[in-house]
Amino acid sequence: MPSNHDLRATNLKTSKFNITPGAVAIVAEDSKVARAMLEKGLNAMEIPHQMHVTGQDAWEKIQQLAKEAEAEGKPISEKIALVLTDLEMPEMDGFTLTRKIKTDERLKKIPVVIHSSLSGSANEDHVRKVKADGYVAKFEVNELSSVIQEVMERAAQNVSGPLVSRQLLS
Repeated sequence: MPSNHDLRATNLKTSKFNITPGAVAIVAEDSKVARAMLEKGLNAMEIPHQMHVTGQDAWEKIQQLAKEAEAEGKPISEKIALVLTDLEMPEMDGFTLTRKIKTDERLKKIPVVIHSSLSGSANEDHVRKVKADGYVAKFEVNELSSVIQEVMERAAQNVSGPLVSRQLLS
């Protein structure tokens, strides 16, 4: 996480997101500092969430929740509201995690937002290829909130659209 970007959630305007009661955001982030910032931001947004240190851990939890949803005869959206993932992580990176979600029939409608301290058109092109719904590069919490809100609104309306992307200039 670059230190020259605002990682504080203190100025965040709390928005209401269309999240089914009981559903959570699955977060995959290996950086302790970034996890703390994301947790603060998601708490400020009032989005229930579960933090995972690797993409593999997040994938295993997603699989578990998908099995529970199937066993209960519920749509996956009643278990998982969205997935928020970093790009670079041990065991499984954010691109691989997103690709797995978007190629699984049970999971492909889950909104996925990729965040990274890295920016650049090559990353954004790759994010598009794996069919992520949102991308925030060199983010701060208000930008992340804006992207999450837009992808959640689309998901609630069952509407797809172009990648929602925010890249802050250094």
